[in-house]
Amino acid sequence: MSLRDVDLNKLATFFAVAESGGVSGAARRLGLTRSAVSQSLSGLEASLEVQLFHRAGRRLVATREGELLRARLSEYQGQLDRTLRELANEEREARGLVRVGLFLGFSRLHLSRLLHRFLTDHPRTRVRVLYGSREEIRERLLAGRVDFAFSLRPRSPQAARLRSSRLFEQELVLVGTRALLRGRSSLEALAELPTVDYYQGDPLIERWTAHHFPGSTARFSVRAWAATTDLVLELVLQRAGIAVLPRDLVEPQVRGRRLRIVETGRAELRDEVWLDELDPGPYPAPRLAAFRQAVLHEFAQLQAPS
Repeated sequence: MSLRDVDLNKLATFFAVAESGGVSGAARRLGLTRSAVSQSLSGLEASLEVQLFHRAGRRLVATREGELLRARLSEYQGQLDRTLRELANEEREARGLVRVGLFLGFSRLHLSRLLHRFLTDHPRTRVRVLYGSREEIRERLLAGRVDFAFSLRPRSPQAARLRSSRLFEQELVLVGTRALLRGRSSLEALAELPTVDYYQGDPLIERWTAHHFPGSTARFSVRAWAATTDLVLELVLQRAGIAVLPRDLVEPQVRGRRLRIVETGRAELRDEVWLDELDPGPYPAPRLAAFRQAVLHEFAQLQAPS
């Protein structure tokens, strides 16, 4: 005998009888007829093959087995009441874990500001950050293993379960130290320099070349696949090579004359950054609603460069 073999409605009827001390009281509590309560009780005893009450006229006295079942149901009801109160509290307060998926090139400068503000505003929340390729992060999101994913493309029309929100647009520029770029103005001369990129599956230097020099067959030699934007920037500063980086990240180094941006006369390559999430429906969890609001607020002030 297991719980799935028992009619839960009959258990509820038994508990009402045990708590009220008789069929009449249980019938009033449940809004049923006395006959319906008696039949339910008899059916439960038959299915369990256990006598739950001694019948003394209209009065019912629980047997040892009946008292054990009543006590266990009382514990269960208490636990369920506490769970419902916890859920109600969570509706008023953001608490619990938020799982965030990031593509490898996402700037930690933006992320650290966002997470600090979110955790400060919602002290009962926690955040776990997972890095991966854009495809890996999208798969984790669809499988429910992350709650949010930052991406460079909006959801595809086939991904009906996803909701995408455009966050900001960023310029991507080719940079290197002033010493490394000195005298290098043509594409052929630039291609002779070592290059730092993110990951082999989607070389950013190839996108930059196709945008600025359509139809060119020039190929850059990638010396290091560094994955994260921060490591790419550090390697460029150490003269390990040139690289394509977000303009807002390199501007301080450009103003300090540590780096120089390669100008081609064409508009710079741009990327849009999106926030993807599983469609939360009409009742999003408070922690997820709070994180989404924090993301939109953080990036609302980030204007696309002119």
